[in-house]
Amino acid sequence: MRDFKSLIFTTLCACLIALTPSCSFIHRIAAPAGHEKKLIDDTARQAQAHIALGEYKKALELYSTVYDKYHYPDMRGSYARAGDQIRKSADAMYQKKDFAEAGTVYNTLFESGITTRDFATSLPFDDDYLTGQMKACSKALLEAGLTIYRDGKLEEAISIWKKGLAFDRDNKEIKSTIETATTQLQNLKNLK
Repeated sequence: MRDFKSLIFTTLCACLIALTPSCSFIHRIAAPAGHEKKLIDDTARQAQAHIALGEYKKALELYSTVYDKYHYPDMRGSYARAGDQIRKSADAMYQKKDFAEAGTVYNTLFESGITTRDFATSLPFDDDYLTGQMKACSKALLEAGLTIYRDGKLEEAISIWKKGLAFDRDNKEIKSTIETATTQLQNLKNLK
Protein backbone atom coordinates (compact mmCIF):
# COMPACT_ATOMS: atom_id res chain seq x y z
CA MET A 1 0.00 0.00 0.00
CA ARG A 2 2.83 2.34 0.87
CA ASP A 3 4.52 1.84 -2.54
CA PHE A 4 1.21 2.56 -4.25
CA LYS A 5 0.85 5.90 -2.37
CA SER A 6 4.43 6.80 -3.23
CA LEU A 7 3.82 5.99 -6.87
CA ILE A 8 0.70 8.17 -6.98
CA PHE A 9 2.47 11.02 -5.16
CA THR A 10 5.48 10.82 -7.52
CA THR A 11 3.21 10.73 -10.57
CA LEU A 12 1.22 13.74 -9.38
CA CYS A 13 4.41 15.69 -8.66
CA ALA A 14 5.75 14.89 -12.12
CA CYS A 15 2.48 16.03 -13.72
CA LEU A 16 2.51 19.26 -11.73
CA ILE A 17 6.10 19.99 -12.71
CA ALA A 18 5.30 19.30 -16.36
CA LEU A 19 2.29 21.64 -16.29
CA THR A 20 3.88 24.49 -14.32
CA PRO A 21 5.62 26.28 -17.24
CA SER A 22 2.38 26.44 -19.22
CA CYS A 23 0.41 27.88 -16.33
CA SER A 24 1.45 31.51 -16.09
CA PHE A 25 -1.02 32.09 -13.29
CA ILE A 26 1.00 29.75 -11.05
CA HIS A 27 3.94 32.12 -11.38
CA ARG A 28 1.76 35.04 -10.28
CA ILE A 29 0.31 33.08 -7.38
CA ALA A 30 3.70 31.71 -6.33
CA ALA A 31 5.45 35.08 -6.63
CA PRO A 32 5.74 36.66 -3.22
CA ALA A 33 4.12 40.08 -2.80
CA GLY A 34 7.56 41.63 -2.26
CA HIS A 35 8.72 40.33 -5.64
CA GLU A 36 5.68 41.89 -7.35
CA LYS A 37 6.26 45.25 -5.67
CA LYS A 38 9.96 45.17 -6.55
CA LEU A 39 9.22 44.42 -10.20
CA ILE A 40 6.64 47.22 -10.38
CA ASP A 41 9.02 49.66 -8.67
CA ASP A 42 11.93 48.64 -10.92
CA THR A 43 9.76 49.03 -14.01
CA ALA A 44 8.60 52.49 -12.91
CA ARG A 45 12.18 53.55 -12.14
CA GLN A 46 13.48 52.35 -15.51
CA ALA A 47 10.55 53.94 -17.34
CA GLN A 48 11.15 57.27 -15.58
CA ALA A 49 14.80 57.14 -16.64
CA HIS A 50 13.68 56.68 -20.26
CA ILE A 51 11.15 59.51 -19.94
CA ALA A 52 13.82 61.83 -18.50
CA LEU A 53 15.94 61.12 -21.60
CA GLY A 54 12.99 61.74 -23.93
CA GLU A 55 12.86 58.04 -24.81
CA TYR A 56 9.09 57.86 -24.56
CA LYS A 57 8.66 54.85 -26.80
CA LYS A 58 11.10 52.80 -24.70
CA ALA A 59 9.28 53.76 -21.50
CA LEU A 60 5.91 52.73 -22.90
CA GLU A 61 7.32 49.49 -24.34
CA LEU A 62 8.81 48.63 -20.94
CA TYR A 63 5.49 49.11 -19.18
CA SER A 64 3.64 47.23 -21.90
CA THR A 65 5.98 44.24 -21.77
CA VAL A 66 5.88 43.86 -17.99
CA TYR A 67 2.14 44.55 -17.78
CA ASP A 68 1.33 42.00 -20.49
CA LYS A 69 3.58 39.36 -18.98
CA TYR A 70 2.48 39.58 -15.34
CA HIS A 71 -0.90 41.40 -15.37
CA TYR A 72 -0.20 43.08 -12.04
CA PRO A 73 -3.23 45.23 -11.19
CA ASP A 74 -1.02 47.44 -9.01
CA MET A 75 0.93 48.46 -12.11
CA ARG A 76 -2.05 50.16 -13.78
CA GLY A 77 -1.69 53.41 -11.86
CA SER A 78 2.02 53.73 -12.53
CA TYR A 79 1.55 52.90 -16.22
CA ALA A 80 -1.30 55.43 -16.56
CA ARG A 81 0.69 58.15 -14.75
CA ALA A 82 3.65 57.59 -17.08
CA GLY A 83 1.35 57.87 -20.10
CA ASP A 84 -0.09 61.12 -18.80
CA GLN A 85 3.38 62.46 -18.02
CA ILE A 86 4.37 61.78 -21.63
CA ARG A 87 1.17 63.44 -22.87
CA LYS A 88 1.96 66.51 -20.77
CA SER A 89 5.43 66.63 -22.33
CA ALA A 90 3.84 66.59 -25.78
CA ASP A 91 1.41 69.35 -24.72
CA ALA A 92 4.35 71.48 -23.51
CA MET A 93 6.13 70.98 -26.84
CA TYR A 94 2.95 71.98 -28.66
CA GLN A 95 2.64 75.15 -26.55
CA LYS A 96 6.25 76.02 -27.44
CA LYS A 97 5.31 75.52 -31.11
CA ASP A 98 7.66 72.57 -31.49
CA PHE A 99 5.07 70.87 -33.66
CA ALA A 100 7.37 68.22 -35.15
CA GLU A 101 8.40 66.88 -31.73
CA ALA A 102 4.92 67.22 -30.23
CA GLY A 103 3.35 65.35 -33.14
CA THR A 104 5.93 62.60 -32.84
CA VAL A 105 5.24 62.17 -29.12
CA TYR A 106 1.45 62.17 -29.60
CA ASN A 107 1.96 59.53 -32.29
CA THR A 108 4.16 57.46 -29.94
CA LEU A 109 1.36 57.46 -27.36
CA PHE A 110 -1.22 56.60 -30.00
CA GLU A 111 0.79 53.72 -31.45
CA SER A 112 1.68 52.36 -27.99
CA GLY A 113 -1.93 51.28 -27.49
CA ILE A 114 -2.11 52.74 -24.00
CA THR A 115 -5.61 54.07 -24.73
CA THR A 116 -6.86 50.53 -25.36
CA ARG A 117 -5.70 49.14 -22.00
CA ASP A 118 -8.12 48.02 -19.30
CA PHE A 119 -7.29 51.20 -17.36
CA ALA A 120 -7.81 53.57 -20.32
CA THR A 121 -10.87 55.18 -18.72
CA SER A 122 -8.58 56.56 -16.00
CA LEU A 123 -6.43 58.37 -18.58
CA PRO A 124 -7.12 62.09 -19.08
CA PHE A 125 -6.77 61.61 -22.87
CA ASP A 126 -8.00 59.20 -25.51
CA ASP A 127 -7.37 58.34 -29.18
CA ASP A 128 -9.53 61.24 -30.37
CA TYR A 129 -7.43 63.69 -28.38
CA LEU A 130 -4.15 62.24 -29.68
CA THR A 131 -5.39 62.16 -33.27
CA GLY A 132 -6.66 65.73 -33.03
CA GLN A 133 -3.33 66.93 -31.65
CA MET A 134 -1.39 65.13 -34.39
CA LYS A 135 -3.62 66.75 -37.02
CA ALA A 136 -3.10 70.17 -35.42
CA CYS A 137 0.67 69.63 -35.46
CA SER A 138 0.74 68.54 -39.10
CA LYS A 139 -1.46 71.51 -40.07
CA ALA A 140 0.90 73.90 -38.25
CA LEU A 141 3.89 72.35 -40.05
CA LEU A 142 2.10 72.60 -43.40
CA GLU A 143 1.45 76.29 -42.83
CA ALA A 144 5.02 76.95 -41.61
CA GLY A 145 6.36 75.22 -44.71
CA LEU A 146 4.08 77.25 -46.97
CA THR A 147 5.37 80.50 -45.45
CA ILE A 148 8.96 79.48 -46.20
CA TYR A 149 7.94 78.16 -49.63
CA ARG A 150 6.50 81.56 -50.55
CA ASP A 151 9.89 83.06 -49.71
CA GLY A 152 11.44 80.77 -52.32
CA LYS A 153 13.11 78.43 -49.84
CA LEU A 154 11.87 75.20 -51.38
CA GLU A 155 14.35 72.81 -49.73
CA GLU A 156 13.59 74.18 -46.27
CA ALA A 157 9.86 73.96 -46.90
CA ILE A 158 10.14 70.35 -48.06
CA SER A 159 12.17 69.54 -44.95
CA ILE A 160 9.47 70.99 -42.69
CA TRP A 161 6.70 69.13 -44.50
CA LYS A 162 8.60 65.83 -44.20
CA LYS A 163 8.63 66.30 -40.43
CA GLY A 164 4.83 66.32 -40.58
CA LEU A 165 4.79 63.10 -42.58
CA ALA A 166 6.94 61.42 -39.95
CA PHE A 167 3.90 61.15 -37.66
CA ASP A 168 1.02 61.83 -40.09
CA ARG A 169 1.99 59.42 -42.87
CA ASP A 170 -1.37 59.46 -44.64
CA ASN A 171 -1.68 63.24 -44.94
CA LYS A 172 -2.50 63.65 -48.64
CA GLU A 173 -2.19 67.43 -48.56
CA ILE A 174 1.38 67.32 -47.26
CA LYS A 175 2.31 64.55 -49.71
CA SER A 176 0.92 66.54 -52.64
CA THR A 177 2.65 69.72 -51.49
CA ILE A 178 5.98 67.90 -51.19
CA GLU A 179 5.57 66.43 -54.69
CA THR A 180 4.81 69.83 -56.20
CA ALA A 181 7.70 71.57 -54.43
CA THR A 182 10.10 68.73 -55.29
CA THR A 183 9.16 68.97 -58.97
CA GLN A 184 9.65 72.75 -58.91
CA LEU A 185 13.01 72.35 -57.16
CA GLN A 186 14.14 69.80 -59.76
CA ASN A 187 13.04 72.11 -62.60
CA LEU A 188 15.02 74.97 -61.07
CA LYS A 189 18.10 72.78 -60.77
CA ASN A 190 17.73 71.69 -64.40
CA LEU A 191 17.70 75.34 -65.54
CA LYS A 192 21.09 75.98 -63.98
